[in-house]
Amino acid sequence: MTGNVPAISGVIATAPRRKRQRISKSRARSLVAFGLVLLTLASGCATRSKMPASGLDWDQRETELTQLTVWQAHGRIAVKSDDGGGQGQLHWYQTDAGAQIQLSGPFGVGAYELAWGRDSLVVTTKAGEVTAAYAGPEAAEQFLMDQMGWSFPATSLRYWILGVVDPQFAGDRRYDRDGWLIGIEQNDWSIVYDSFSRHNDQWLPNKIVMENTNARVKLIVDKWGL
Repeated sequence: MTGNVPAISGVIATAPRRKRQRISKSRARSLVAFGLVLLTLASGCATRSKMPASGLDWDQRETELTQLTVWQAHGRIAVKSDDGGGQGQLHWYQTDAGAQIQLSGPFGVGAYELAWGRDSLVVTTKAGEVTAAYAGPEAAEQFLMDQMGWSFPATSLRYWILGVVDPQFAGDRRYDRDGWLIGIEQNDWSIVYDSFSRHNDQWLPNKIVMENTNARVKLIVDKWGL
């Protein structure tokens, strides 16, 4: 990125693709855990909540959460791939216009914020310095591909984190014998849910693991805001 990239001030900045500055691979490997990818926190099976006596209407839940435009998730993230990995803290603020994703922790790269709009992705430091900017409907996917060398369906994460199928693509849901959602198969990724807890009349995941042949990623949500 050159000095021509404007600083963010409530509006997502963009820059011509050819003029962007690439983040170093070591820094990118940490950033990519940017909530668009994650693994290596605690493993093992979590204790599931008791299924409500009336059961859960997963179709109705999916309809309601797919239409949810404002929410927050705060927790821990990590990623592991053949090229390495890292872990840290994640704060995700979702609105109808896009997402503000804050990353910090033992990545060795300080704190970063991603302003992710429908047609743009801008990465800034805690001091407000723009380190990367992408434009276009696949800005997030392009960022990950350029920096990591493997593809991740970033737009689907906004749905997977809530425990629902991305409505843009075909997908399958899996349940355990008690009726809890335990997984989603979509876009050649396997998403596993270890446990759910109730927040404002909605059951939301506490731990999510996403895996394909290139990477295994994990998110533990400590606090939800609806």
